[in-house]
Amino acid sequence: MKKIAYTVCSANHLAYAKTMADSFSKHNNDYHVFICLVDKINGRFDSNFFKPYLLIEAENIGIDSFEKMSNQYTIIELNCAVKPFMAQYLIKEYNPEILIYVDTDIYFYQSLNTIEKQLETSSIILTPHYTTPINDKRLSTERDVIRSGLYNAGFIAMKVTDITKDFLQWWSNHLIDECYYNFAEGMGVDQTWLNLVPLFFDEVIVSNNKGLNVAYWNLHERSLSIKHNSVVVNENEPLIFLHISGYKFEMPEILSKHQNRFDLSNLPVLRNLLEDYTKEVKANGYDMFINLNCFYSKPVKKSTGLMRTINKLLKPLGVKISNL
Repeated sequence: MKKIAYTVCSANHLAYAKTMADSFSKHNNDYHVFICLVDKINGRFDSNFFKPYLLIEAENIGIDSFEKMSNQYTIIELNCAVKPFMAQYLIKEYNPEILIYVDTDIYFYQSLNTIEKQLETSSIILTPHYTTPINDKRLSTERDVIRSGLYNAGFIAMKVTDITKDFLQWWSNHLIDECYYNFAEGMGVDQTWLNLVPLFFDEVIVSNNKGLNVAYWNLHERSLSIKHNSVVVNENEPLIFLHISGYKFEMPEILSKHQNRFDLSNLPVLRNLLEDYTKEVKANGYDMFINLNCFYSKPVKKSTGLMRTINKLLKPLGVKISNL
């Protein structure tokens, strides 16, 4: 059985990508790992540094609308938009039976055996941000997850079936033009579209495994502890992977810039895991890669969301505003 895992990033996140891939391969050594680079190497670094993982520039995976997408999207939006296209490329070129998408800021502590077992009877596995209510007024709120998406797009497990191919075609069609950050319009880049996947497609599992995708957004329902020299969630489920979203090495006392609910001083197990993670990312070239500018980056206009809304309203009149 051919199994592939892949991630998507620009050059400034390559130290994270290699760290994720190292941790993934340590526990899942029967997978081939690919890094889709939404950027250009241009002699700035040696791609051999990432072996045995294969680094592929996004412009080379056959996206017909790539030039258009790179011109209209911010770099974050473009990275998100490339995800299903890279999956389609890997299916076409390598014909895997299992295909796993993983964000660069994820770190693995266990194998994906439980996921593979579920894929025996399903085509797509999604992980919800959380499954129990949040009743305080701190960030992030239930309203935030409604706006940004019920399921986290940082991890998607797929068995390559006709259902999966149909899903990827549907998702990629939307992401050509509809992969924006604009919460006022209900747009949370690629992630919001996943809300519809369990409704539109058969053989979709929404995993209730608390060891998957542990992150700042679900710590209200998941506590970490050490048992028999391994990290466990809620005293009984192995921690499979952390999603280290919004954690800044320059501010190691803050769990995530996206939340104010939890303090790392009260989470000793997680604090120690993040300290170890920081060391690994830095050993993988963080100080060099983090300062590389992306070939496709462009200035972000504060009025971008408003301008898109106005142009959408003016479109029937054949009018377009380029600046506000």
